[in-house]
Amino acid sequence: MREPNRCQAMIVERHGKLSEADFRDNFLIPRHPVVLTCAIDAWPACGLWSLDFFRSRYGDRMFVCRGQRESVRLADYIDSLAESSFDQPAPYLRNINIQSDWPELISDISPAVCYSRADWLSSRLMPKNWPRPHHLNQFFMSGTGTKIPLHYDDWMTHNVVSNLIGEKEFLLFDPDQGQYLYPSDKAYLVSKIPDPFAVDLAQFPAFALARQVRVALGPGESLFVPCGWWHTTRTLSTCISVSSSFANRHNWSAVVAEMRRLRSFSGSAVWKTHMICWYLTAVGALLGLASVLHSASGLGSFRVGSKV
Repeated sequence: MREPNRCQAMIVERHGKLSEADFRDNFLIPRHPVVLTCAIDAWPACGLWSLDFFRSRYGDRMFVCRGQRESVRLADYIDSLAESSFDQPAPYLRNINIQSDWPELISDISPAVCYSRADWLSSRLMPKNWPRPHHLNQFFMSGTGTKIPLHYDDWMTHNVVSNLIGEKEFLLFDPDQGQYLYPSDKAYLVSKIPDPFAVDLAQFPAFALARQVRVALGPGESLFVPCGWWHTTRTLSTCISVSSSFANRHNWSAVVAEMRRLRSFSGSAVWKTHMICWYLTAVGALLGLASVLHSASGLGSFRVGSKV
């Protein structure tokens, strides 16, 4: 078995004040991850959110953690995080849609991160909440040792993950490393490997060839995860995070291709797939034209749909 080619693994840069143009040219277009240390400085949540904040204000609210059947009071869940460990991690409270399920928190995570504002999936030209909810921001709370499956994000969207409290470690793989990551037969964007941080190479030998990138994310920091990048996380200390997914002119063709692939994978009607992908292509052309004209002319009022 060849040794993994670690020497070619990229280094994830860390930047404070990064202009939108620099972000676009150096990270968005080439699809390189980057840690953004100042992206959420204006969020009230940075000085407001804590375990005590959620326990006192929302302690009686009921949630169902991922992989669990029974709902739990948020206060009881928060109390359980003190016992979470790498050997026995607490269940993961994750993927809570803030816009629809916890709208009281929207003002705490405003203004939107400037790098993810241009979300074509939230345009008025797109059917409401399709293929995923508009203006999607998701809430995550986890205890030490909690992990998520290795995967890449639905619809080939980009993502900005922001930590409010605690530390989290990311394990990232460039899209071309997917051949070593054992995609599931039932869900090709999720890996069969149960724990990417401790892989049984006898069962998954090709994983040894995969180039991986490790990134530690602390409080107040954000990580840009480009579309198609495989990733997983483990919580190093009790953590609260928010993810913001988006798509625009720089990954719209990938969104359309992923729609076609997903529908083919699920056995959907070919004619309907053609119609859907034609519509998405047309939306991309219109929004792309609007974006170009807006940038070239400076006509702030010229807009096709929202979030161009």
